[in-house]
Amino acid sequence: MNLKMICAIVAVLATSAASNAATLKNPSFRMTEAELIAVLEENGLNDKVTACQELSHAGTKAAVPHLAAHLSDEADPALFHAALFALENIPGPESEAALAAGMARCPRRAAAIEASLRRRKESVPKEYVGADAVLTAFPPKSAVQKGDLAVVPSLVDTAVSGTGFDAVLARRHLVGFPDDGIVERLLAFAEGSDAKKAQLAVSVLGTRRASAAFSRIVALARSTKNDDLREETFKALATMCGPKDIPQLVGLLKQFPNEERLSGTIVRVASQAFETDKSPITVVKAEYGFFGNGKNANRRVVDVLEMVRSLLSAGARSIMASNRLSGQGGFPYDPAPGVRKELRLAYRVGDGPEMTAYVQESEEICLTETKLAEATAKPLIAAALAATGDEKAALVRIVGALDRRGAVQGAEQILFQPIFNGRDLAGWSQKDGFFTVRDGVIVGESTAAKPCRPNHHLVYVAEELSDFELRAEFRLSKNANSGIQLRCAPQLTGDNGYQADMNGDGSIVGFVYHPRQHLVGQRGADVAIDAAGKKQVVRFADGTSLQGLYRIGQWNEMKVKVEGRSITVWINGVRTASVTDARTAFLPEKGCIALQLHQGPQMKVEYRNLRVRKL
Repeated sequence: MNLKMICAIVAVLATSAASNAATLKNPSFRMTEAELIAVLEENGLNDKVTACQELSHAGTKAAVPHLAAHLSDEADPALFHAALFALENIPGPESEAALAAGMARCPRRAAAIEASLRRRKESVPKEYVGADAVLTAFPPKSAVQKGDLAVVPSLVDTAVSGTGFDAVLARRHLVGFPDDGIVERLLAFAEGSDAKKAQLAVSVLGTRRASAAFSRIVALARSTKNDDLREETFKALATMCGPKDIPQLVGLLKQFPNEERLSGTIVRVASQAFETDKSPITVVKAEYGFFGNGKNANRRVVDVLEMVRSLLSAGARSIMASNRLSGQGGFPYDPAPGVRKELRLAYRVGDGPEMTAYVQESEEICLTETKLAEATAKPLIAAALAATGDEKAALVRIVGALDRRGAVQGAEQILFQPIFNGRDLAGWSQKDGFFTVRDGVIVGESTAAKPCRPNHHLVYVAEELSDFELRAEFRLSKNANSGIQLRCAPQLTGDNGYQADMNGDGSIVGFVYHPRQHLVGQRGADVAIDAAGKKQVVRFADGTSLQGLYRIGQWNEMKVKVEGRSITVWINGVRTASVTDARTAFLPEKGCIALQLHQGPQMKVEYRNLRVRKL
C-alpha cells in the first residue's frame, strides 16, 4: 500500500470520526454499538463521555472491555463516571466481572465502583413512565438513563443529604447525566441560597468540564460570602476553562490575591498552552544495547539510527530506550539479554551544537524543550508588570511556577532582581580597589602599574543565597581569567567554593571549578559526587563543540542555577556542565556570590546586567 493510499484512508477515517462526533449529540439518530465503541477509542474526551452514555442503553458484552479500560484512578473524572454508569446498566456477568476487577484496580475510586455493583442488584422498573410524585427517594436509574431533567432535584437532594452508597451514586449520576440541559439546572442550585447544594452543584459542573458555565461561576466566585463555596468555584474553574480564559482569571486574582487555590488554578489552566519546540531534529548517531564495563567487556550494541529517524519523521519528540528500537518487522529484539541496556544518541536541534544523551532501558530522551504560547504568556506578564502588593507577589509566584515547567517569554523581567545597580558597588565588597564601575559596567582590571596578586574577588554581601538562578553578561580580554563564585564565603582574596569558570580564549568557559578539585565539571559532562567523594561522569555533549558557543572578545551571557546539591551552567543559552555534590563541606547550604579577578598577566574582566532569581 503506497503513501498516498494510506493518507487517503486516514482522511476518510478522520472524516468518519468527525461525523460520529456530530451524530452523538443528535437525539434523532442512534449510532450502532460498533460505531460507539469506535468513538470511545478514537475521539476526544467529550465525545467519549457521550459514547459511554449511549452505551449505557445500547451496549452489550462487546462494549464491556472498552468501557472497563477507563476504570482507573488516573482516568478523567467525567469519563470514569460515564464508563461506570454504562457498565452498571449493561446486563450480563461480563459487566459485573469488569466492575469487580476495576474495584480491585482502583483503590481511590473503589467506593464508587462498589456502589455500582450494589446498584445492579436492586430492582428497577422494566419501563420508565416518567417522573412524578413517587420520586421522593432515589430516582430509578432508567430515568437518569433517559436524561429526564425532572429527576435532577431528587439527585441533588440525595447527593447532599443521603448517606453511603446512595450519596455516591447520586453525585455520579449528576456527573454522567446525558442531557446537557442539566448545566442550567445545576447553575440554579449553585446560585441558590442552600450552601451545601451550591457547593455540590459547582463541584459537579467542574467535574463535567461544563465550559458553558464559566462566566457565571466567575461571577459567583466574586459575589459569594461563603468561603467554602468560593474555594469550590476555584477548583471548578481549573477544569472548565482553557488558556483563552486566563485574562478573566487574572482579573479575579485582583480581588483574591492571597487565594492559593486560585493561583493554582491559573497555573493549571495556563499549563495547557505549553508548545513543543518545532525546530528540526537531526540525529547523527543512535545505538542501543550493552556498552560494556571496561576494555574487555562483551559489547553488544545495535545501530538503531534508521528506527530513531523514522520515529522522528512520524512526529515523535522523545525516544524511549526499548527493545522495539532494535526490532525488525514490528517484533522487538533484545541485543543483550539479561543485562540493563542503554540508548545513546548524538543529535542537533535546529542549527545548535551537536549534543549527546544517554539513558537506561525504559527511560526516555526528550529531544526538545517546551515554551508557553505567547497568547497566554503575554497577559500574565503584562498583569505582573502592572500589579502591586499582594497581587504582584501572587503573579510572580504564578509566572515562576510556569517558567519552571518550560520557557515563558518575558518571565525574566518579572522573576529576576538586579544585584548591581549600574551606578556604583553598593551591596558589594572588595579589597585594594581592583573593581570599578564605568558606564554601567563592573570592570576588574590588573595592570602593569597595579598587578593583581593573589586572586581578588568582588563579593556581593547584601545577602546570602541558598537556591537561586543567576544571569550575567561578561566580556573578557584575551589573557583574562575570571569566574563567578557560588555559595562562597565572603572572602576577598584567595578562592573558596565552587565557581562557574571562564577565560579569554574560551578554553575553560562553561566549566565548573573548585579550588580543591580544579576543573571538576568538564564542559559537556554531568558529574555526580557522593558523600564519600566518589565521582561519576556522564557525557551529554561534545566539549569542543560547546566551546564554539563562546564569542571571543564580545559580550556573552552566563546562566547558573544552584539548586539543592546541584550546580548547572549555561553559556549563551546552551547547557554546558553540571555538578551534583552531596558534601556540604564543598557546597554549603547557602553563601555569597562573588566575581573573580585572577592573578597573572595584565587583563580586564567586565560584567553587566547581573540579576538573580530566588528559587
